[in-house]
Amino acid sequence: MPISERSFILFSEDGVADAGQEEKLARLEARLAQPGAKLLIHLHGGLVDEKSGTADAIRLSGIGPNSWQLGDDWTQVYVVWRTGPFETIRANWTDLAHDDGFYQIVLTKLIRFIARSLGFLAAEGARSESEAFDLSEVEIRKRIQGQGTETQRRDPFGEVEQHLRAEKQGVARAALIDPRSDADLARDFEIELAADREFQRVVAEIDNAANDGLPGRLSLAPGDSERGLRMLRRMSPKIRAEIGPVDSMEKRLARGPVSVGIFLVKHAGSVAWRCIKRFRAQRDHGFHATIVEELCREIYVDFVGAKVWGMMVKDAADHFRKGRLGEALLLMLGRVPPPDRIILSGHSAGSIWASRMLLRMQAMQLDRQVKLLLLAPAVRQDLFAEVIKTAGARIEACHMFTMTDELERRDAVLGHDKGYIYPSSLLYCISGLFEKQGGKAYVDAPLLGMRRFADADWLEPAETSNEQTISAFFKTMPNSLVTSPTPGVCEADCHGCFDDDPTTLASAVANF
Repeated sequence: MPISERSFILFSEDGVADAGQEEKLARLEARLAQPGAKLLIHLHGGLVDEKSGTADAIRLSGIGPNSWQLGDDWTQVYVVWRTGPFETIRANWTDLAHDDGFYQIVLTKLIRFIARSLGFLAAEGARSESEAFDLSEVEIRKRIQGQGTETQRRDPFGEVEQHLRAEKQGVARAALIDPRSDADLARDFEIELAADREFQRVVAEIDNAANDGLPGRLSLAPGDSERGLRMLRRMSPKIRAEIGPVDSMEKRLARGPVSVGIFLVKHAGSVAWRCIKRFRAQRDHGFHATIVEELCREIYVDFVGAKVWGMMVKDAADHFRKGRLGEALLLMLGRVPPPDRIILSGHSAGSIWASRMLLRMQAMQLDRQVKLLLLAPAVRQDLFAEVIKTAGARIEACHMFTMTDELERRDAVLGHDKGYIYPSSLLYCISGLFEKQGGKAYVDAPLLGMRRFADADWLEPAETSNEQTISAFFKTMPNSLVTSPTPGVCEADCHGCFDDDPTTLASAVANF
């Protein structure tokens, strides 16, 4: 039987099915109405465009080693929910690292300052990370721009990371951090930064762009003003709103002159404060990743993709509103005889879609049993714990494949050659930078696929409760949890590899 007759690729955006798919949905329903139907529904990860989502669906529905290799008795449904190209995030973050003077200077100063504030237990007593590893500003700048060794391009501060974790030092983390309060340390950083000549120079370019042409303001060279405007436009809407409109002389005159440097120093101080706070509370993601996360969250959060991620999470839920594609699929399942088997598979953000589907099934009282397959799931633990408690009766079995924490930390989200920009996986990036709760930043948000949170003793009470619910769930037969690398079972070595690794796919299908 041709693949096209047993495989259905459905396209949607904002939860709504594309126009012209009625005939395809009718054929799908007719096939599912046949006796002995077996159904696979697969949801790809987030930040995927239509071309990539379609290519993945064609590959997985085929017969090659990196496909499901299912027989003609299976009906396969692939929902290509356009969630935005990842290349935009890659390009923007690379632009920051290489072309934005403000980002480069503030990141360099933060790394140097935080390194001085963090302790390292040496044979001769506690020393700062900066002293222990000679992190001069010249060396830091070289590493964060990818000019170090091949090892440093993958993990620019690996020698610091080795000594940061308290459990390896046998000393409480707080005992090795500067004893002054977080606020005092942040003020020290603000004073140090404001007096720095490099910082003053780059702020002058931004200030010139913001105040160009106003009475009493001296203009710099045109190139400096242009660079300043580019740096300003990369910053968050919140910061641009504080500075005010800059795109016309009329608007600048109406606003009046503004002291750009004062705003930017305060924001940089907030970054330093939050970094130290996270290190003390063990909510950090490592030395380099934490500092980059906090700098981007404070000043560049939308530029590096947080807005896109938030829209994508909303998109997953929107599929199950009245008249949307997910709701239509569930109504279809209610009309046809119960299939012999239903496999619901979610890779990365696809696990959010799958979770919303299970919750909606429960709300509709749709009496169907589902085998759930999760590949490097990006769904938050609080949402998945809700699924277990509310819709657990719909789950016949759940099998999760994800990376060890060690591998997760080394899987640079922009590619292994760009670890100098951000050293860890997409899940770390989402957890540290993109998530919100109650409209506020949710830093170090526990995600289901991150083994970092398993049995952690530093979680908040509600987080601990969710973790315990999830841990008990996966210890209950026939559920299972496999971490990569497990030779011959799961050998995916990157976040995006789980739906492309032959061993993982074969292990998953063995549970179908």
